[in-house]
Amino acid sequence: MGRIANYSNTQKYSDKKSFDGKPVEEGKVLVPFKKEDMNLMPGEYIDDNFTTFHLGEFKIVVGFMAISEGYFASYMQEFWDKLTKELEARREGRCVIGKNADGTDKLCPYTRKCKGCQNKGLLERRNTHRVEIISLDYEYEGDGFDIEDTSTPSVEDQVLEKIDPEPTEDELKLQMLAHFDKTNPRYGQIIRLSLSGMSIDDICITIGLKSSRGRQEINNAHDAVCDYLKLRHHKKNRK
Repeated sequence: MGRIANYSNTQKYSDKKSFDGKPVEEGKVLVPFKKEDMNLMPGEYIDDNFTTFHLGEFKIVVGFMAISEGYFASYMQEFWDKLTKELEARREGRCVIGKNADGTDKLCPYTRKCKGCQNKGLLERRNTHRVEIISLDYEYEGDGFDIEDTSTPSVEDQVLEKIDPEPTEDELKLQMLAHFDKTNPRYGQIIRLSLSGMSIDDICITIGLKSSRGRQEINNAHDAVCDYLKLRHHKKNRK
């Protein structure tokens, strides 16, 4: 009997490290991806965090990224289905041992029994699953070639967006508050008070600091929010 795939173990890759070294957030798990598919630039990843999957005659370099735990099973099924089809198309195929009555190639019935065959390495091989691709950078249209429109998101980006969409503004606020509640409770308090519309002076009174010291702490909290959201710091007088 063939082996049945089981994607219920969401912690399967918990012993790995994310490709960029970032910690895995609560509620998320690591999943593999092919390095060559992601077009990563130097500085965007840590080379030591990648590993190699040995799949028969092929070696696939993979990294690991975090996605929501609830999407683990569907992602892994799609990952392996796609990889299986890709590797199937890359294999050399079977030896051509003659012609069928309809003129098509007659292929050797064996796939892994070349040992001892007197024709080993001498015959043309053919893979019926292989599709010849002219170039992934061009799309054929009419009698000419047009450069692919790269203004639209890549297939990978579109798939990942469906699997693990960007958080909404409300979700981002909740994530940010949870982060500061854990790392710097005072900043978390200041952010909540600011979001509620409280004035600077009232925030200073609420957190128990004098005006000058309180304003400095509010500025620090603002800068911490900019760092968390990866925004530029905008220095301004807050009244």
